[in-house]
Amino acid sequence: MHLPKGHYLQKGKYRIANVIGQGGFGITYSGVWSTEVKGNLGTVRTDVPVCIKEYFFKDYCLRDDDTLHVKVHSETGKILFAKFKEKLIKEAKILSEVHHPYIVNVLEVFEENGTAYIAMEYIQGCSLKYMLETEGVLPEKKVLKYVYQVGQALEFVHQKNILHLDIKPNNILIDSKNNARLIDFGISKRYDIEQQETSTTMLTLSKGFASIEQYDTEGVQSFSPCPDIYSLGATMYNLLTGVIPTESILRATKPMAKPSELNRAITPQTEAVIMRAMQVNSDKRYQSVIQMLNELDIPSYFEETENTLSEQPEPAVDRNEHTVVRRDRDDEQTRDNEALEKAHARKKRKRRILIPLFIIFAAVFGWAMMYIFDLDGLEGNLSLLTAGQDSTRMITNMGQTNPVITTPVVSGQNADGRRTESAETKPDTQAGQTTPRRETNERETARNDTDDHRAEEKPAEEKTDEQYAALIASGKAKMEQKRFADAKADFARAKELKVTEEVLRLSIACDERREEQQIAERKALYEEKYPFGTFVIVRKISTGRYGAIDSKGNERINAIYLSVAPSENGRAFEREDHLYDIYDVKGDKVGNGLTTY
Repeated sequence: MHLPKGHYLQKGKYRIANVIGQGGFGITYSGVWSTEVKGNLGTVRTDVPVCIKEYFFKDYCLRDDDTLHVKVHSETGKILFAKFKEKLIKEAKILSEVHHPYIVNVLEVFEENGTAYIAMEYIQGCSLKYMLETEGVLPEKKVLKYVYQVGQALEFVHQKNILHLDIKPNNILIDSKNNARLIDFGISKRYDIEQQETSTTMLTLSKGFASIEQYDTEGVQSFSPCPDIYSLGATMYNLLTGVIPTESILRATKPMAKPSELNRAITPQTEAVIMRAMQVNSDKRYQSVIQMLNELDIPSYFEETENTLSEQPEPAVDRNEHTVVRRDRDDEQTRDNEALEKAHARKKRKRRILIPLFIIFAAVFGWAMMYIFDLDGLEGNLSLLTAGQDSTRMITNMGQTNPVITTPVVSGQNADGRRTESAETKPDTQAGQTTPRRETNERETARNDTDDHRAEEKPAEEKTDEQYAALIASGKAKMEQKRFADAKADFARAKELKVTEEVLRLSIACDERREEQQIAERKALYEEKYPFGTFVIVRKISTGRYGAIDSKGNERINAIYLSVAPSENGRAFEREDHLYDIYDVKGDKVGNGLTTY
């Protein structure tokens, strides 16, 4: 499927070395860039290590063995292939405009072999995800260094009206000099002056690291640094606790533990920054990365050290693979598929050996049984196959109360001169009773065996398509029944079989409808009274107490008050002691325990 070692691209400019990763949408190679360096000694020819990312849509593409060109084998595939190839080229163009010390550098993007390629710098080192898995929870000072460097990179791209939208440990590399490098702009968005996004529509998000607005198709239509700030805070949370944070869309019903509850060594200052950066409501987060970094206790000087960790195979740059599916997950799926295929092949080989052995054993055993019981002197007249089949029937019947002995098929006449049929059932004279038995027609058995064999040999791709279609249909039906958790599980299994835009959109739609259902259920607990800023004053049905909820049905002012009245600064809420708490339209308490309002 991949290009061979030593293959040249761009008329010899790049040479392929090894495959270092492959996923649903591409293959990443290590290679060398043959170039000339000019210096005091003149022009010197040299080879520079590079990574080359090839667009290869695994579910729809194949490679011509002679020309090595990438071809698409279906009309649906051609549409998707063209769409995501354009996306990959846009990603490369975005990266080519954001040269920064803490961002991976793209050398060029080009089209060849019927597909597209991105050539980028080689980075020796590992991802923060790998470092976390290898070393465990990171020290706070180390995390602050990496966050500061990534924050500098994010501030740079934000000034160019670009959102990354996929900040997480897997997309931050630590190079050999122990500096952070931001990668994977695969789902980034660039905004023009009119604040309308110009990049392709985002199809995926990283659970636990994505802000709540990324779940809404309208949530990132206007430029705001807040989604990246949320993800940067979630990355800090993960690195300092070893735990992936609760999904933002679920936090209304499933509260997120504070970092210090999982790691007591975290300082209060750092925890406060994380919690503010990860506010579900974007208005309550930091409004710029610099504002967030300024509240962290960043050392004025970082000790120069080396990073000796290195992921195998190197480099780990292929995490840019994430147009829709991450490389680490795809590699795991590929390994699982290969293991299954090998196991299936081993089973087939065993079956080819065991079936003939079983037939021979059955024939010998059947012959021995007939010799013992001396069945009408038919020795020597039986075919090997018939003896094997009939002995199997005999073995089956030996445990019955009235065993039936079946005379094997004999062509022509038997020893008594009577003409035989395909099979004859004789009673056991000792038992004194006759048990009828229907003999299986040999042709029918052979035909069934052939059909089973053909079913076994059904192409794996056809099986996968059938399973995928069944899961999609099942998931859609469950969505109509409002069984969203079950539907999401079906879509997840379908995505493991085959990654398509259909299953990704259905998965996101399932989350959205489940959230809508949860919002409706939360709002049903209240009687809505009147608007209050972006909130709604409500009366809780179960208690009769007053408060305020937001558009998601979450209590923003606790429903614990006896009554509500207009106030000069907002609304006055009457407490049990008949004093008043005053709240402004942002839901902030501006007066506490007042006698008048």
